[in-house]
Amino acid sequence: MPIDTDAASRADVERYRGWLRSLAEGMNALFLLIDSNGVLVDGAAHSLLYKRICAGEMVSGASLQQILPHLSHILEQSLTICRHTGHPQRLNHIVDDHKGILFLKIQISRYQHNFYSVIISDDHQERSLSLQVETLAADQRQTIALLHEMDARYRTLFDALSEGVIFVARDGQILAANEAAAQILRTTVSDLLHRNIEAPAHFDVVDVSERPLPKQLWPMNITMQSGQPRQESVVGLVFTSVDSQKSIVWLAINSRPLWRSSDSVPYAVVVSFYDITLRKQLERELHHRAFHDPLTSLPNRSLFVDRLDTAIRQARRTGDIVAVFFLDLDRFKEINDEQGHDVGDKFLQAVAQRLLASLRDGDTVARFGGDEFTILLPTIQTAEDALRVAERVLEELQRPMVIQGISLTASASLGISLCPHDGNESSTLIRHADMAMYRVKAQGRNNCQFFREEINLATTRCLSRENVLSQEIAKGLLALRYRPHVLLATEQIVAWEAELYRPAKEDREEELISEASLEEGLAQQLFRHLVDQACHDFQRSLANRQPSESLVVRISQRHLLGATAVISVATALEQSGLPPERLEVDVTAMGSIQDPSALIEPLLQLHHLGVRLSLSSLATSSLPLEYLPNLPVSSMTLPEQLWRRSLEDRKTASLCQGLVALAERLGLSVNAAGVTSQSERTIAQERGCQRGHGPLWPLVARLPSKES
Repeated sequence: MPIDTDAASRADVERYRGWLRSLAEGMNALFLLIDSNGVLVDGAAHSLLYKRICAGEMVSGASLQQILPHLSHILEQSLTICRHTGHPQRLNHIVDDHKGILFLKIQISRYQHNFYSVIISDDHQERSLSLQVETLAADQRQTIALLHEMDARYRTLFDALSEGVIFVARDGQILAANEAAAQILRTTVSDLLHRNIEAPAHFDVVDVSERPLPKQLWPMNITMQSGQPRQESVVGLVFTSVDSQKSIVWLAINSRPLWRSSDSVPYAVVVSFYDITLRKQLERELHHRAFHDPLTSLPNRSLFVDRLDTAIRQARRTGDIVAVFFLDLDRFKEINDEQGHDVGDKFLQAVAQRLLASLRDGDTVARFGGDEFTILLPTIQTAEDALRVAERVLEELQRPMVIQGISLTASASLGISLCPHDGNESSTLIRHADMAMYRVKAQGRNNCQFFREEINLATTRCLSRENVLSQEIAKGLLALRYRPHVLLATEQIVAWEAELYRPAKEDREEELISEASLEEGLAQQLFRHLVDQACHDFQRSLANRQPSESLVVRISQRHLLGATAVISVATALEQSGLPPERLEVDVTAMGSIQDPSALIEPLLQLHHLGVRLSLSSLATSSLPLEYLPNLPVSSMTLPEQLWRRSLEDRKTASLCQGLVALAERLGLSVNAAGVTSQSERTIAQERGCQRGHGPLWPLVARLPSKES
């Protein structure tokens, strides 16, 4: 029987040795614990057997030859075999001394690592014990055997479980624990068996929200007090390493009471638990994915609305103001088109970080989709507080960002709505902030604006009108008409400008359709329809046209940005077969452009298609003058209000003269718009204009032939 040299205290060791000596005397046996060299570590012996076979004292450090000189040879041989094979060695030996013959039974087996146990017993005594066992009744022997078998099965199962299992007595003492429990709790079985759960532990216990969990709420304590089992209770164990790093292990715990028939309360609780840390991590990741944008890791639309609803409910109790920002980046499409989607994605990530840096703790910024972001200020006192935050956000965005070695700047249009002034529901506040944002875009972008009720009314009318207009374009219910452009000197027609209009009906008058008041998507759809129909009309009448005549279509600077307009022109030319040199694209100024250089690329792309380009006005164009010498522009137009005012104002007259002189130096022809009479035709010609158009030369519904 091996001797436990790792006992926790000297008293335990002495108690164990006393038990071992009693066992040795009862069995007339000799027990030794030796190392691999046959040196004694500890031992116990029956006094009679000791006197007959031992020559030396059984003291720690003594060799087998000193203790058992007559048996040392066979013991060392068996020890060698046991050491090399790991198998226990059993042998019988006869000692014949002056007291008679002694039949010895010897067993050597590995205890642990490099220690071995040696049991030498008197075979006569063992045979006597066997005879005593055989005298027991058959049913008693069967009961004993069954108990041993059940205990072996229980031990095997208990130790083989992958779940941690501990038995806890009512006083908190741990009665039993398996190896899995020790591993999960980062300790040893021996340490657990000497612990009481009421004593301080080497970990902290938290609930699912990672708040400290009091001991009275631990599952095992609830079961002990109530007598009711607990199933799948989830708790976290927080371990702190030597370098103060914290890690958390999540456990699913089941606890069941153990009863004695005579007791009204459990005498113990069996607790089983297993590690669900990986499952919790996956659940947390899935939850994050469900409520966060995968690119920027910002909250998504669902989480934003949930937090906004919470802020509205709280504001009703406290009387605070809730502010909602709807923010749209002004130049993201160009960045995506020019630099590629990889740079575009990193740009959005950088914008997200800038927005986070601009806000207070407790505020929320979310990605609503594409290049749209929303911001929630849950507690502000005045509208000026929201305005200061909005200005800080816009200022932060305009600082340069370096993405893959490219310096980029961002600007944004930002609309603001306030609760309760602009609404008491999340959907209303978001919609109103969105409307205010679109008003900022229409007024030049890169600014912020509060929602006003007149915006709501105007937007409602605009949206209704745009829905009808989109359906009419799809159904082909809009018509084209053409405005002649003439040489002022001879009134010879040199171009036909295409206009899209809604024909008159009984309940409405004829209406010219202008893209100035339309949102970008519908404006692009309008231009695509206009250029496609006009190119087909002009190509069909090409045989009736003078070689000097061309087709003119207009597009605003704002809607020229990006590739959509260029693609529309290229597609119309290809499908109609119209020679590119017979098409002139007139770029009109409408609103300010945040980055005028963004206009250069689409203008050059149109020039590469072979079409002619003109500008409605150098004075109102967003293009800086230094760009003009390198642009492939052939003409410009003096706006009607400009040259007409020059008739009464000397400064305006000087401005017109300067613009005409600049155009001549650049090699551009100058057109006069809005000519209504022959006298105005003469004045425009005197101002230096070569071409003109206006009510003096009426519109036509169809392109006339040469004869007409």
